[in-house]
Amino acid sequence: MPVAAGAVLLSIILGVSVAVAFGIGAFIYFISTGTNPGQVPTVAFRTLDSFTFLAIPFFLLAGSIMQQGGVSKRLIDFVSMFLGRVKGGLGATVTGACGLFGSISGSSVATVSAIGRIMSGEMSQRGYPKAYIGSLVAVSGIIGTLIPPSVPIIVYAVAAGVSIAQMFLAGAVVGILVAIAVIIYNFIWARGKDLDDLGAKIATEKRASTSRRIGSAVPALIMPVIILGGIYSGMFTPTESGAIACAYGLFIGILIYREMKLTGVGNAILNGLLMTAPILLIIAMGGAFARAVVLSGIPQQIANIIQEWGVSPWVLLILLNLLLFVVGMFIEENTAIVILVPLLLPLTNAMGIDPIHFGLIMVLNLGMGLATPPFAPNLFVAASATGAKFHTMVIPTVKLLVCAVLPVLIVVNVFPGLTTFMR
Repeated sequence: MPVAAGAVLLSIILGVSVAVAFGIGAFIYFISTGTNPGQVPTVAFRTLDSFTFLAIPFFLLAGSIMQQGGVSKRLIDFVSMFLGRVKGGLGATVTGACGLFGSISGSSVATVSAIGRIMSGEMSQRGYPKAYIGSLVAVSGIIGTLIPPSVPIIVYAVAAGVSIAQMFLAGAVVGILVAIAVIIYNFIWARGKDLDDLGAKIATEKRASTSRRIGSAVPALIMPVIILGGIYSGMFTPTESGAIACAYGLFIGILIYREMKLTGVGNAILNGLLMTAPILLIIAMGGAFARAVVLSGIPQQIANIIQEWGVSPWVLLILLNLLLFVVGMFIEENTAIVILVPLLLPLTNAMGIDPIHFGLIMVLNLGMGLATPPFAPNLFVAASATGAKFHTMVIPTVKLLVCAVLPVLIVVNVFPGLTTFMR
């Protein structure tokens, strides 16, 4: 196994795609152990041969359709009615809009791109530094990994064999806590700053009446209700809800908002495919490599060693948090989940840690890694969307993570009932 793991690491360093690197590692392990390497494509196929995984392309496509159909602007305008007319309100609007858009797209990067492009110009005109805008969007995008329908949560639920509905409910609680913490930090930051939030238009050239703005946002706000209401009522599965979300998105984009043309439909499908393909390839080949890890017996060996050492669950949680955060700094979130769940879940189960509780700890830690250099895809996307320079966003982002997201992570660790109350 060390040779296979080393091959994966070396391949990634040399610039080989992550999916291919995992495939190389799996082949090397099976060949070195005298096992039929033909298992690699078989295991990769079986990893994706899950009805639940169909939810991923559907939700990503739904988010792309909503972005093309003008939903993002309506969500921002709706949130601005409550948060946008006070000092620091535009920053709070960004966070609130990221939460709402995340409840449609299920993707952190898509959320950062959509909200960042719309809000950055207005915020710059009103006195917000570009570095702060970029860091705020990047950190607020973490909410998209927590608020249902979160793609990382779906991947974890399938890998860990737990209920997606229960994971979604727990993720919603944690996502709301993160949003509140970021909004509070933003208002504290805004004190003493020369900002002109009171003059902001926020996504509309002329501010419409409150009733008209609410009416315009209602079709967009119905989307999360359809997704979550259908799942929790038992009317349809998460996968079916994703398909319905796509159909509903096309309906309101073409017939209600009338902003989506035939070319827009094509662009939405293309964007959805470009987001989906890398994720599913990584999951497939990561599943093959994870199978090699399980067959090597390493997860059980680690669990036995930890139990022999007599480490308490609290010490284990601290160590796991540190491990997950560091991993998130270097490895894409879904990739890390596919690889680490078979490795760590037997250990946490042996220590009596609830898998749903551990799942939210994992997703939140890895989500923080999305905004932490050197990997930091949220920062790179935010830099592109807002026009901020990458290096100028690092310090504001670290402050946001330490002062807003880290306290929520500590609370989630200390109070497992926040994530397991539905048990």
